[in-house]
Amino acid sequence: MSKNDKTEPDPCIWLVQGHGIVNSRGWVPREEFENGGRTPEPILEAVRQTGAGWFLPQDRFPTDNYPLPNSHPSAHEERVPQIFSNGFIFLAGESAEVVRSFNMGKGALYPVRLWHPDGKTPMPGEFFYLSQGNKKDAFLPEKSANLDQVALGRWRVPRARRDKPLAVFSGAALEGPDLWWDKLIVDRFFISDRLKRALDQRRLSRDWHLVRCPVILD
Repeated sequence: MSKNDKTEPDPCIWLVQGHGIVNSRGWVPREEFENGGRTPEPILEAVRQTGAGWFLPQDRFPTDNYPLPNSHPSAHEERVPQIFSNGFIFLAGESAEVVRSFNMGKGALYPVRLWHPDGKTPMPGEFFYLSQGNKKDAFLPEKSANLDQVALGRWRVPRARRDKPLAVFSGAALEGPDLWWDKLIVDRFFISDRLKRALDQRRLSRDWHLVRCPVILD
């Protein structure tokens, strides 16, 4: 098909913002309560590695989380989004079902339990940690705007409106797994347009706070 044939939509990928501060939730691992209110260093290290786009095995994630004490509203009183974060990235069961039907590459979903403060009442629904270390090298900084360079060759995308793309990518973004981190961008990961459309069909994508990013084909 010709590049000028407009019967097909322009290629794009989607930047995910739903795992950032917009959907931050006050869930803390059981180990924190057992450690005098301090998160054990192995869990802190796993949080840092997750945020840097490392794939981690299941035994690096705590299995039970409870509401942060003295927070208002308490985590168990808030609506649980389809994607959210306490440092780790969580997916609700509905989004996890969609994601696992796509190419996760070097990625996995690990079940996790969320509890009410009484430690006996589970939150309704299923929840999973998302661990994925897929990396692509597709970002085109020379064609992008209003990004912050945080280090030599590393960039941060500010929180963006859904209708205002900031980052532009090469065709390499269309190859391989359907969710990934770009090697040059910190803190944010991306999903394919086909995965986004599947989330749309299930009416799940709103919580993901997705921003369309154009792809330029050679």
